[in-house]
Amino acid sequence: MNPDSPASSTTTLVTISTKNQHVIVRLHAPAIGAREALAIVEEAARSLESAVKGKRFIIDLSRTDALSSMGLGLCVDLRNRAVDAGLKPVLTGMNVQLAELFHLMRVDRLFTIAQSTVELERMML
Repeated sequence: MNPDSPASSTTTLVTISTKNQHVIVRLHAPAIGAREALAIVEEAARSLESAVKGKRFIIDLSRTDALSSMGLGLCVDLRNRAVDAGLKPVLTGMNVQLAELFHLMRVDRLFTIAQSTVELERMML
Protein backbone atom coordinates (compact mmCIF):
# COMPACT_ATOMS: atom_id res chain seq x y z
CA MET A 1 0.00 0.00 0.00
CA ASN A 2 1.45 3.34 -0.90
CA PRO A 3 0.84 6.53 1.08
CA ASP A 4 -1.62 7.75 -1.53
CA SER A 5 -3.82 4.66 -1.35
CA PRO A 6 -6.33 3.68 1.31
CA ALA A 7 -5.12 1.50 4.18
CA SER A 8 -7.34 -1.35 3.07
CA SER A 9 -8.93 -2.81 -0.01
CA THR A 10 -11.93 -5.13 -0.09
CA THR A 11 -13.55 -7.35 -2.69
CA THR A 12 -16.12 -10.06 -2.06
CA LEU A 13 -13.33 -12.64 -1.88
CA VAL A 14 -10.55 -10.83 -0.06
CA THR A 15 -9.78 -7.93 2.27
CA ILE A 16 -6.31 -6.49 2.15
CA SER A 17 -5.14 -4.22 4.93
CA THR A 18 -1.99 -3.16 6.71
CA LYS A 19 -1.09 -3.07 10.37
CA ASN A 20 2.28 -1.70 11.48
CA GLN A 21 3.24 -1.87 7.78
CA HIS A 22 2.59 -5.64 7.65
CA VAL A 23 0.30 -6.70 4.78
CA ILE A 24 -2.73 -8.78 5.82
CA VAL A 25 -4.68 -10.70 3.18
CA ARG A 26 -7.95 -12.08 4.61
CA LEU A 27 -9.67 -14.57 2.36
CA HIS A 28 -13.48 -14.55 2.57
CA ALA A 29 -14.39 -17.51 0.37
CA PRO A 30 -15.44 -20.69 2.21
CA ALA A 31 -13.85 -22.70 -0.61
CA ILE A 32 -11.13 -21.49 -2.93
CA GLY A 33 -10.92 -22.97 -6.39
CA ALA A 34 -9.63 -21.76 -9.75
CA ARG A 35 -12.06 -18.84 -10.17
CA GLU A 36 -11.50 -17.48 -6.68
CA ALA A 37 -7.72 -17.98 -6.84
CA LEU A 38 -7.38 -15.90 -10.01
CA ALA A 39 -9.38 -13.00 -8.57
CA ILE A 40 -7.54 -13.10 -5.23
CA VAL A 41 -4.03 -13.24 -6.69
CA GLU A 42 -4.66 -10.16 -8.84
CA GLU A 43 -5.88 -8.14 -5.87
CA ALA A 44 -3.21 -9.37 -3.46
CA ALA A 45 -0.35 -8.87 -5.93
CA ARG A 46 -1.17 -5.15 -6.08
CA SER A 47 -0.64 -4.89 -2.33
CA LEU A 48 2.98 -6.00 -2.76
CA GLU A 49 3.91 -3.09 -5.02
CA SER A 50 4.51 -0.70 -2.14
CA ALA A 51 5.05 -3.13 0.72
CA VAL A 52 7.85 -2.42 3.19
CA LYS A 53 10.72 -4.91 2.96
CA GLY A 54 11.36 -6.93 6.09
CA LYS A 55 7.72 -6.83 7.19
CA ARG A 56 5.29 -9.76 7.16
CA PHE A 57 2.84 -10.86 4.49
CA ILE A 58 0.00 -12.57 6.35
CA ILE A 59 -2.53 -14.85 4.70
CA ASP A 60 -5.54 -15.26 6.98
CA LEU A 61 -7.53 -18.42 6.22
CA SER A 62 -9.92 -18.17 9.18
CA ARG A 63 -12.94 -17.79 6.88
CA THR A 64 -11.87 -20.51 4.48
CA ASP A 65 -12.90 -24.14 4.98
CA ALA A 66 -11.46 -25.80 1.85
CA LEU A 67 -8.80 -25.28 -0.79
CA SER A 68 -8.59 -26.98 -4.17
CA SER A 69 -5.19 -27.52 -5.74
CA MET A 70 -5.59 -24.05 -7.27
CA GLY A 71 -6.30 -22.60 -3.82
CA LEU A 72 -3.18 -24.26 -2.44
CA GLY A 73 -1.27 -22.98 -5.46
CA LEU A 74 -2.61 -19.49 -4.74
CA CYS A 75 -1.06 -19.56 -1.27
CA VAL A 76 2.29 -20.71 -2.70
CA ASP A 77 2.13 -18.09 -5.46
CA LEU A 78 1.40 -15.32 -2.97
CA ARG A 79 4.19 -16.59 -0.74
CA ASN A 80 6.68 -16.51 -3.62
CA ARG A 81 5.62 -12.99 -4.63
CA ALA A 82 5.92 -11.84 -1.01
CA VAL A 83 9.41 -13.30 -0.65
CA ASP A 84 10.44 -11.66 -3.94
CA ALA A 85 9.17 -8.34 -2.51
CA GLY A 86 11.28 -8.86 0.63
CA LEU A 87 8.42 -9.86 2.95
CA LYS A 88 8.19 -12.74 5.41
CA PRO A 89 5.20 -15.03 4.64
CA VAL A 90 2.86 -16.06 7.47
CA LEU A 91 -0.23 -18.29 7.50
CA THR A 92 -2.87 -17.91 10.16
CA GLY A 93 -6.44 -18.99 10.89
CA MET A 94 -6.22 -22.50 9.44
CA ASN A 95 -8.78 -25.07 10.50
CA VAL A 96 -7.64 -28.64 11.23
CA GLN A 97 -8.30 -29.85 7.68
CA LEU A 98 -6.35 -27.01 6.07
CA ALA A 99 -3.47 -27.42 8.50
CA GLU A 100 -3.35 -31.11 7.62
CA LEU A 101 -3.44 -30.35 3.89
CA PHE A 102 -0.57 -27.87 4.18
CA HIS A 103 1.38 -30.41 6.24
CA LEU A 104 0.73 -33.37 3.91
CA MET A 105 1.73 -31.33 0.86
CA ARG A 106 4.74 -29.97 2.81
CA VAL A 107 3.67 -26.44 1.98
CA ASP A 108 3.69 -25.53 5.67
CA ARG A 109 7.50 -25.48 5.47
CA LEU A 110 7.31 -22.40 3.24
CA PHE A 111 5.53 -20.28 5.84
CA THR A 112 5.73 -19.20 9.42
CA ILE A 113 2.51 -20.48 11.00
CA ALA A 114 0.74 -18.30 13.56
CA GLN A 115 -1.29 -20.72 15.69
CA SER A 116 -3.24 -18.07 17.56
CA THR A 117 -4.30 -14.44 17.40
CA VAL A 118 -1.95 -13.66 20.29
CA GLU A 119 0.99 -15.21 18.43
CA LEU A 120 0.08 -13.26 15.28
CA GLU A 121 -0.20 -9.99 17.21
CA ARG A 122 3.28 -10.58 18.66
CA MET A 123 4.65 -11.09 15.14
CA MET A 124 3.19 -7.78 14.04
CA LEU A 125 4.85 -5.62 16.72
